[in-house]
Amino acid sequence: MPPMKSHGPLTSLADALALVRAHAAPLPIETVPLSEAAGRILAEGVRSSRDLPAFDVSMMDGFAVRAADRISRVMFAVKAGDGPSPRPLGPGESARIFTGAPVPEGADAVVMQEHVQREGDALTIPESTRPGQHIRRRGEEVQAGAEVLPAGARLGPAELALVGSLQASVQVRRRPRVALLSTGDELVPTGTEPKPGQIVETNSLALAQLVRECGAEPILLGIEGDEPQGIAASLASVEADLLITTGGASVGDHDHAQAALEHLGGKLLFHSVAIRPGKPILFGTAGHTARGLPRVYLGLPGNPAASMLGFELLARVFLRLLQGDPKPERTLAKCVLASSPLSRVPGLVFFPRGRVSVEDGKLVFTPLVQQGSMQIASWAAVNAVARIEPGTGKIEPGETIEALLVGPI
Repeated sequence: MPPMKSHGPLTSLADALALVRAHAAPLPIETVPLSEAAGRILAEGVRSSRDLPAFDVSMMDGFAVRAADRISRVMFAVKAGDGPSPRPLGPGESARIFTGAPVPEGADAVVMQEHVQREGDALTIPESTRPGQHIRRRGEEVQAGAEVLPAGARLGPAELALVGSLQASVQVRRRPRVALLSTGDELVPTGTEPKPGQIVETNSLALAQLVRECGAEPILLGIEGDEPQGIAASLASVEADLLITTGGASVGDHDHAQAALEHLGGKLLFHSVAIRPGKPILFGTAGHTARGLPRVYLGLPGNPAASMLGFELLARVFLRLLQGDPKPERTLAKCVLASSPLSRVPGLVFFPRGRVSVEDGKLVFTPLVQQGSMQIASWAAVNAVARIEPGTGKIEPGETIEALLVGPI
């Protein structure tokens, strides 16, 4: 009979995260067009090559005037898209102007069309007119040479628009590639009618979407049986920065994730984390890609809820760091516990799933009724995971807790 396997000492979540961070070297930099840059992290800051706006711009439809004038004559019209005006405006002269048009030289204010009196080319200007009125000055938003976005900035809609006003591409880290392999003799692919004793494999669907949400690219390797050489063979040649297996991460006779890592020539860094659910998680190095970059191996539990939690706590941080994200963790928010008490777990950080809502201006966390790690539906409709530090006793409704926000409120 083979010797009994053991997890070894429990690794604290803080120590596990420290090891994950220590092995998350940012990936090589590449230049991508803005059309492919949404959600990505700038590897190098963006500096403005010009003033924004590039000229004095009218903010209204009206008349470009000299603020000191009370009466003026309309000399010409300027609309958006026009080049420089035919000539500067002199004393007693004004120009018809439209929103977005360049303000003619000599004008120092724009008066809205409904605030003037006009008879033919003669214009009466209100006494309340002040210099700078309704004009966006050149360089008011950004001056040439200024940094508009720093390295580490995430490119959301507004950031893309800002960069797009200056250039057509950005420098970002290459997207991480993540190999996903589900293990277990009992698993069958989705779309298969399971026989007695079989289970339809769904972890890869959930994890692949989490990988995409992290800005990485999933590589689906399918299903491998409970045999360490086969698991290692499936992972050996894949060109990925992170290898993830689900199932076989514990220490039973048919748990082979650790043996598979050994067959890959890898090094185990920890095996078992002091959390619930998902304690049997292993993490290690697994050689290098064909390009010479290091590969990391994360063995997650096969139970769906535990697998997704392990990804959120560890894999997400790793993948965001590879992309140069200075804030790779989910937001940890203070919430009021609602509905039912939560029990602390001695020696383990407990992560019950639930929903956060806003009530009377406060964030309120409501735990789900189903908390079993084997229940696929226990993550459905979840937008938060409470973080309950180790201890004894219960946290009662109305008390303040912390929760990781994993979805929109």
